[in-house]
Amino acid sequence: MMRFKKNKQDNSEERSKYNAKKTILSPDGKVIKVSTAELKKMKDQGLPEGVIVFDSELEAKFYRDELKPRVDRGLIQVEMQPKFTLLDKFDVKSDNQHIKHQAITYTPDFKVTRLATGKVTLVDVKGAEDQKFPIKRKLFDSKFPELAPLVVMKYCKKFGGWITIEEYTKQKREEKKLKKDA
Repeated sequence: MMRFKKNKQDNSEERSKYNAKKTILSPDGKVIKVSTAELKKMKDQGLPEGVIVFDSELEAKFYRDELKPRVDRGLIQVEMQPKFTLLDKFDVKSDNQHIKHQAITYTPDFKVTRLATGKVTLVDVKGAEDQKFPIKRKLFDSKFPELAPLVVMKYCKKFGGWITIEEYTKQKREEKKLKKDA
């Protein structure tokens, strides 16, 4: 007996749980979701000038709303997805085993440099934190103490738009407390 039935839809593109959809930001500020196959086709034909590709719709909206206006005014420079190695790869050898461990890396969404001061801020945009994020954040802060702590942004219309994840958590606690006291 078969426990899980495969979906037999005719999908010409294979999707994984990672990067099944990308998002592009057009020069006029439109945020458009595209499949990886559509994006590949667009790249093969040559992306139009001014189009920026993001891993998520939330990243694209944050860039459009918060960063692009300051980039356009010449206040900041933005690097997309810089990669940081938190733990180098290493091997463990014993009498009967040889285990190779891959490096642990972390890639925030944006590296923002203020042009007037040279101050660097690393920004990650999240809808919600996954289980491994707090560990990677601690490793990052430990390995790179010379950098300012990572800024994690979330969009919450109820709390005024783009806020840090810490501010969001604080506001949610206060909201919960008010409901409890009422």
